[in-house]
Amino acid sequence: MTESRVAVVGLGYWGPKLLRNLVTMLGPSRVVAVEAHEERRREHAAGFPGVQFEECYGTVLDDPTVAAIVVATPVETHGLLARQALEAGKHVLVEKPVAGSSDEARELAELADAKGLVLMVGHTFLFSPRVEAIRTLIDAGEMGRLQYVTSSRLNLGIHRPDANVIWDLAPHDFSIVFHLLGEFPVSLHCMAQGVVNPELPDVAFINMTFPSGAVASVSVSWLAPRKVRNTTLVGERSMVIYDDTQADEPVKIYDKGVIVPDSASFGENQLTYRTGSTVAPNIAATEPLMLELRHFLDCTEGGCTLRSDGWFGLEVVRALEASDRSWRGGGVPVAVDAASPTPARA
Repeated sequence: MTESRVAVVGLGYWGPKLLRNLVTMLGPSRVVAVEAHEERRREHAAGFPGVQFEECYGTVLDDPTVAAIVVATPVETHGLLARQALEAGKHVLVEKPVAGSSDEARELAELADAKGLVLMVGHTFLFSPRVEAIRTLIDAGEMGRLQYVTSSRLNLGIHRPDANVIWDLAPHDFSIVFHLLGEFPVSLHCMAQGVVNPELPDVAFINMTFPSGAVASVSVSWLAPRKVRNTTLVGERSMVIYDDTQADEPVKIYDKGVIVPDSASFGENQLTYRTGSTVAPNIAATEPLMLELRHFLDCTEGGCTLRSDGWFGLEVVRALEASDRSWRGGGVPVAVDAASPTPARA
């Protein structure tokens, strides 16, 4: 019996990385690559001997040996290609964001549920061993109640003509924050500015509130003097700094905090500041993309509960849309009603 195969659609920036990992995991004979541009097909065919390369998407949609499709094309095509794959009975992993609108994202999530197929969104940081180390710490109760999170994703460029900096960079931080907090925002406000193009912000500051009372702040920019990938979490019992630019000690746990006295006559002089040790846990250097793809393949075989499903992807898109509405309105607060039927940690 012929083994099922996986198709990668799109060989731009991210597609070749997906292709490399799938070939490593499955072998070239079980991977198909789809790319409309002949020059790209020729270039990558030389680097991946044994992989079948196709020009037309319809070829893999009609191929009964292709059980799953990975979509790595421009954002505006995600919804259409994912829907066509689901309608053809294929499991789908689509790169983030899952679609260009919340209406389209909801339709995809509902279609996948109705057909009993896997729809996974490529929020790769949910599979980062660094993020999972923090998640384990939170789940163990070692941080206590999370009070706030700040996250910064800054760099000089690359300016994209098809998306603003919010849709380009914030999905990473939104997915990390939602995953670690285990909930989705109920409101947000966003200040953004377009320097290079007034209609496409290249810097944005987004503040969110959550049902638990926690707050989060996300800053994204294409106009920064150095690369920053930093997340800070403050809990009742400890604090964590996650710096993804650091090869050594990317996560540090600080036994620090403020002890507030239970007193009717509260005064600043009564505060006690706790300063304990700082720990940098040893974290495996496994590539998150490989873990993401392995999770997807396992879920298509019924071996796991999907971590980053279409409903989670929908919540990210809703936050992106709310951010756009807020900055276009001058930074006004915008309500974000819960849309997912399952919690973030399902």
